[in-house]
Order: sequence, then C-alpha cells, then structure tokens
Amino acid sequence: MTRSARRGARPLYPREHGAWGQLVLPMLAALAMGRPSPSPALLAAAATLLFVAHEPLLVVLGRRGERARAEDGRRAARRLGAVIALAAAAGVAGLALAPPPARLAVVLPALLAGAVAVLARLGLEKTVAGEVAVAAALSAAAATVALAGGAAPREAATALIAWVTSFAGATLAVHAVLGRSRSGGKGGVRPLHAAGVAALWSLAAALWRAGLPAALPLAAAPTALVALVTCLAPVSPRRLRPLGWAFVATSVAALLVLAVGLR
Repeated sequence: MTRSARRGARPLYPREHGAWGQLVLPMLAALAMGRPSPSPALLAAAATLLFVAHEPLLVVLGRRGERARAEDGRRAARRLGAVIALAAAAGVAGLALAPPPARLAVVLPALLAGAVAVLARLGLEKTVAGEVAVAAALSAAAATVALAGGAAPREAATALIAWVTSFAGATLAVHAVLGRSRSGGKGGVRPLHAAGVAALWSLAAALWRAGLPAALPLAAAPTALVALVTCLAPVSPRRLRPLGWAFVATSVAALLVLAVGLR
C-alpha cells in the first residue's frame, strides 16, 4: 500500500470556495442572458472542467509542495490529462455549434488561461495579479458562453467588465486584510487598496456614461461598497470568513442585476 493510500487520497479538485463562486455565478448569469441550447451548455462544461484541472496542475508543478508531487504527482497527471481531454471534447463540440461571435471570443479566455498557467508555474497564483487573472479568465469564459447562447456582444462585454471589476475589487479588499494580518493587525487603513477599488468602480461608471448598459455600474456597486469599507474600516483579519460570505452575497446581487438587465 502506498503512503498516499495509507493517509487517504489527496483531493484533486479546487478547494477555494471563492474561486468556485467566480466560476459558477458568472456562468449562471451567462446562461440566463442567452437562449438554452447545446452550445452554451457544452462550453460551460468545458470551462468547468478546465477549472477543475487547476488543482492537479498545481500538484504536478509542485506548487502544493514536493511531498504532494512525490506522493500524488502521478495520479494528478492522470487526472489532469483526462480532465483536459474531456474539456477539449466539450469545447470543440460547443464551438462547432456556436455562432461566429462566440468562436472569435474564445481567444480571450484561452489567452488568460495561458497567463494563469504561467503565473502558477512562477508561484504567483496567490498574488493580486494571479487571483485577478484567474477571475478574468473565468469571467471571459462566461462571456463566451453568453455569446454562444445568442447574447449580443455589447451585453456579453458588459457582463465581463462587471465581473472582472467586481472580483478585482474583492481581491484588493482581501489582500488589504491579509496585509493587516502580516503586520500583526496593526496595518490600519490601506489607502492604495481603497483607491484601486474606487478606480475600478469609476471605470465601470465611465463605461456606462460612454454608452454601455446601466447594469454595469449597478452590478459592480455592491462588491465595490463592501470592498471599500473593508479597506478603510479596517476589518480584522479574524473576519475573513464572514467577509467571504459578504462577497458571495454581493456577487449574487450582481448575478441578478446582469441576468435581468442584460436579457
């Protein structure tokens, strides 16, 4: 019996609840924006499978530690190959049935997924840049799903920008709290993080004034408000779990705004 079997098999699926939210909520909004059909369903399945591939990829790359790679690397490599093969099959089938805008749009999530893989290889997946790249890749995949369902490019782009600005703002807020934790809770206000959150929502508002739907700033507003308060209050590092649930609630609010406002 191997050491891995004796201690129980290491889970090879993403365990970050926030990342699951960044996948599921934009996908639900994207599916609600378009018409039910095989193409968006297949593309959503492909995106989900590629998301599931992230954890075995980290094990294979040694980002979960050398012990994890030694004990579970072979199993992770097999899981990674199988999941990527299934994702490729679903993705090819979904694109074959998709309208031309969705086929063109798939380039963006593919490029972002490549950037995420590079950042993971460099050990930067837990930085602000790494986490925003993951959120952007998932949001871009959802935009492709929306286009496959027949959503207009303008509405799909609006949803994409809303999700990226919201998730980036939440990431800045969480890193502000983590910064306080590293400083023993004495870090106080994080003005640069707060300025970043304000700038992201201001961008959403500016794009609305430039002609995008009002759903854009409305969807981004709840997360921006909670993130800004988190940066300025300041919130104790002990409050990370309730903060995470607060961001889930604001993301659900964004889902409702986008699903109703962009149909």
